[in-house]
Amino acid sequence: MTSQTLKYTIPSTKYSPEHTRYGIPTNGVTLPSTRYTTHEWNNSNATQYLNSGTERTAAEHLRQDAERLRCETADRTRRTQNDINSKLQMRINNITYWKTEVDRQLQATNQEIANLLASKKQLEQSHVSTQLPHDVATTCLKHREGRISIDLVHDDVEVQLLKEVELIENIQALLQQRIAETDNELNELRRCKANLENDLQDKCTSQDLDSRCAGLHNGSLGMTLHNDSVRIDPRSVTPVQYEAFSHDNITCAEKHRVASCRQRELNEHTMQTTSEELHKQNEKVNEAFRVRVNETIAAKANLEENLNKTILEIGSMTDNIAALKEAIRLKDSPMKVAHMRLNTRSYRPNIELVKDPVQYGLIEEVAEITDSVEALNAKLHDSLRKLADLENNKRALEEDIAVKTNTLNIDQSQCLRLRKSLVWRSLRPAKMFGATTVTANNPFPLII
Repeated sequence: MTSQTLKYTIPSTKYSPEHTRYGIPTNGVTLPSTRYTTHEWNNSNATQYLNSGTERTAAEHLRQDAERLRCETADRTRRTQNDINSKLQMRINNITYWKTEVDRQLQATNQEIANLLASKKQLEQSHVSTQLPHDVATTCLKHREGRISIDLVHDDVEVQLLKEVELIENIQALLQQRIAETDNELNELRRCKANLENDLQDKCTSQDLDSRCAGLHNGSLGMTLHNDSVRIDPRSVTPVQYEAFSHDNITCAEKHRVASCRQRELNEHTMQTTSEELHKQNEKVNEAFRVRVNETIAAKANLEENLNKTILEIGSMTDNIAALKEAIRLKDSPMKVAHMRLNTRSYRPNIELVKDPVQYGLIEEVAEITDSVEALNAKLHDSLRKLADLENNKRALEEDIAVKTNTLNIDQSQCLRLRKSLVWRSLRPAKMFGATTVTANNPFPLII
């Protein structure tokens, strides 16, 4: 509280040397030139008393405020320091928790790296030639490129042959791909391992520093002020970011460990299934060839039957065209007769130029014949076009029959004969990775 001092100024009064302030003569006695009244004197004292009381009251209030502030600040400082001590302990506990989690994840990651390295070694031991039926399949595809016209079709045989070639090539590439995938997973695991190791090292350092801070108290020796440290370091992060960082490292490691387990399972599955799939595909190709040859034989027979029918239809259509031309020719005479009658009757004189039924009938006859001729001409045009279509169809059928004959020669005489000349045997999976079985009945070994 701030006090305001009340000031009272006593006005001065000057008198003549011959009189007092009240006009009484001085009788020659020399008096001071300034005099105050008793009332003014009392007022001055009262003012001093009032100012003194006001100042004391203000001082008392200030002392009370100061005492209260000392108590409040002491209590606040104590509570704040206790709170900081609690927070430091909580922070140490939090660091310990995350350090334990990170260390656990690091140990699991190291173990998974060892497991994945073993799987990679198995893949490398299993990566052998799978060229077994590749030459036969590619040869069949080259032969079938000799098909012509419409028979150069992307049929099921070609689909299955391409699948067989693709499967063989994929089997060769698949193991190498699995090795590359395994290398990628190993790199990811090693990256996660490095992140976990760095995080664990930082947490050990942070735990040590915070433990030292927790051990400090008001009576500790060697303490000094560090004003430069009373700030928020711009490099610092929030607690949420801190936990998110470790959580992300742990999550990333767990994710890649799961991915690594799946990769190992995939590697094992790949090595077990490639040989079986290869021989299943061989059976599919042979079956597709058998079906396609039968379809081609049936199609060729149907084409030959349709060719015979088309030849018969061409003869019938030729006769029909001749009949239509004759019918059109026969309409010429009736048309001329009707025109001559109309022209002759147009010379009737005067009142004889009657619009009689004969006139109307002749006009209708001309229109009827005209419509008939137009209809016959349209039908003749359609017939001529259809005859041309039949001729084209006949040529197409003949060409297609030749195409089918060529296709049968390729599929039946070349490809199937080539595939039947090979002996296909299933490959028994070796119990140990990298084992190779080569026998007389199995000239194409597969390492699985």
